[in-house]
Amino acid sequence: MSGDHHTIELPSTPLPSQLTTASQVAPPNGTAPNGLRGLDEPQAVLLGELTLPAERESVPAARRFSRSVSTASGIGHIADDAEVLVSELVTNAVRHAPVAGAALCLRLLRAGIRLRIEVHDQSAAVPTARPVDLMEETGRGWFLVAVMADGHGTDHTASGKAVWCEVRAWPRDEHPGH
Repeated sequence: MSGDHHTIELPSTPLPSQLTTASQVAPPNGTAPNGLRGLDEPQAVLLGELTLPAERESVPAARRFSRSVSTASGIGHIADDAEVLVSELVTNAVRHAPVAGAALCLRLLRAGIRLRIEVHDQSAAVPTARPVDLMEETGRGWFLVAVMADGHGTDHTASGKAVWCEVRAWPRDEHPGH
């Protein structure tokens, strides 16, 4: 395979299941058969929050924090996936920060049956899907998030944006082999 480049094109528009607004952090009511949040589900619960500078050293700190929160929350069975997702979101926020060292906020929440991972930063620029060259060292973060998460997106906030993703985490018995 030497010399071959493999490019993967992501859809230019999110799937309906990937669309979320800031108001959906507090899910509306009722759970659909597909496991998506519904009208009777409770408001999202904060499991942990960590403020970090937009510096490379913050990425391993965010991964450790994610693993700690996952274990303490009884969802150690998805700790590896959560750690990868946190790493990708924080890395992108660090890499694209408007000012080196600017504050980032990592939030882990329980949103019904899902773990919601949010990275808040001070930039209004949103991540965009682009072709992924598997031979390049960088550029796969948003692709990995899109593949691994059940949903992902960006919400504009008063101070910038929150980039988020969600993965099914509860109940544990729906993850056989873990």
